[in-house]
Formats: sequence, C-alpha cells, structure tokens
Amino acid sequence: MKLDRVIVVGNVNVDIIAGSIDRWPAWGTEVGVDSIEVRIGGQAANSAVVLSRLGFPVEIVTVAGDDFIGKGFKARFTELGIDVSDFELLKGRTPFSIAITHSSNERSFFSNESVMRSLDVDFVADRLRETKSAHILFCGINVLRGLHEDKLRSLMDVLKEDNTLYLDTGWPTNGWEYFRPKVSNLLSSVDWFLPNEAEFLSLMQLEYLEEAVQIYKSDYTSRALIKMGSRGSMLMGKDQCEFHHAEKTGDIVDTIGAGDAFNAGFISGLAGNGRIDIATAHAVAKDWIEGKYRTYITF
Repeated sequence: MKLDRVIVVGNVNVDIIAGSIDRWPAWGTEVGVDSIEVRIGGQAANSAVVLSRLGFPVEIVTVAGDDFIGKGFKARFTELGIDVSDFELLKGRTPFSIAITHSSNERSFFSNESVMRSLDVDFVADRLRETKSAHILFCGINVLRGLHEDKLRSLMDVLKEDNTLYLDTGWPTNGWEYFRPKVSNLLSSVDWFLPNEAEFLSLMQLEYLEEAVQIYKSDYTSRALIKMGSRGSMLMGKDQCEFHHAEKTGDIVDTIGAGDAFNAGFISGLAGNGRIDIATAHAVAKDWIEGKYRTYITF
C-alpha cells in the first residue's frame, strides 16, 4: 500500500517532566518526587516520532539550537527515519519545557521559546510553498509567536488547494484573549481542527460541549475532532456529530504527549488509506499512555 507523504510543522524542545505532586509547594521550600525525566518533547517532535513508528514517510519542519541538544535531536530523528531536510539548527539554545505532573495525571507546563521565535511564516513558506498531495500538521503554535502573524492564513489557503491540512494549536501561554482571534482566523483555512476539550471550550468561550459544538458547526467550515481524554473523542462537521468511546487504558505510564500520538494515529488513517479511523487514533494514544513509545524519546 502506498502511504501518503506527511509533514509536521511545529515545535521541538527538551522536556523535563517531574512528579507527581498532590499540591503545589510553598515558595522557598523543597519537595521530593518519584520521577524526573529528560526527553525529546514538543508537539511536532512527538507526532513525527509516532508517525515514523507507524511506518509513514514523515518530514519535520522546525528549528532547534546549534548546541549539542539540537544536534542530538536531529541525529535521533534521522535514526528513526524522519526526514530532517527542513530541520534547521540555528545559533542559540534549544528550547526547554518543564512539566510538573499532578497525582490526577493532569500537568502544568513552563516553556521558553528561544530559537523557536525564528520559526515564522516566511520560514515555513520557503519550505512548503510548492508542496502538493501531502498531509500537513501544524501544531504547537501556542509557543511559536512567529506563526501568530495574519499571513499564516494566506499560506494555509494556498497549501489547502493541493494538500490536507490539520491544526492543533495547543494551550496559549499568554492567554486566550490574545490567542482566540488568531485561532479563529485559521479555522476556515484547514481541513481538520484537532483540539482537546479544554482548548475547544476556551476557544468557544462556553462551559458546555454540546452548545459549543453547535456554534462551531454554524460558524466554521473545517471539520473537528475533539480529544476528550479517557472518555473518548467527538468527531464533527457541518452535518455530523459523533461521539467515539476510547478503550480503557491499562497501566498509565505517560500522559504527556498522548494528544500528539492521537493526532498521529488519526492522520495515519487518512494518509494510509483515505479513511477516517478514530479507533486507530485511540489505540495509538493508548499505546503512548502505556509507555510503548517512551524508548524512542527518552534520553
């Protein structure tokens, strides 16, 4: 079976993941945690790694620092079969993201942009403008201020004519009041919007999913697949709204990046055989949560 070309545009960084804790410690104190991990992170990195493990010809459009970390990332991606022709190492430091996990399996992130500020619309356009017949995932733009420019929509409009476009924005580091119009401006320029439930409700400024879905369907043309954690996902378009249950997860090893794995699993269905395959998306996310991809990203 011929597999379609997949391109992932977005952020890569070092993830430092510590936890879990039941409550935030007071300033000036110290607490012990059971685990501290250092690994490859970022939405683009996670999605590209999973797609490569699923056997897809995947390319990544991103930047990192020209330090030993960035060079290590590029070498590791090459080992995994990811095309790094458009992975640029720039003078500076590779970004970091620190995640503190809670005993409920929720987490909070502290991230810096560093050389990622150079990943702007012109950078992406130079590498993708002539692209045809590909599945292109834009992800992690919450931490990529260079992709908050209005001209990103113009680029997406051009790309959408000959490609299938997906968007997963992530949670904005500087609040939804600023980020909401940026996202809203892009939604008619992509084929698929892939938020989680909290992001979707915050974007729509509503408390209840049912109401938010109806308003989205009336206001936007892109189809959406909303990730709802252990409860499953909701697929919707102008004339459809379907809830899909997720299989119960066994041992929970790793929830950070599960949404990125879900995205990769979903794209694999459309890029592999042109079918919407929610079951595979859930299965891939389950594998991630149970730790089956950790060996590929952990230092």
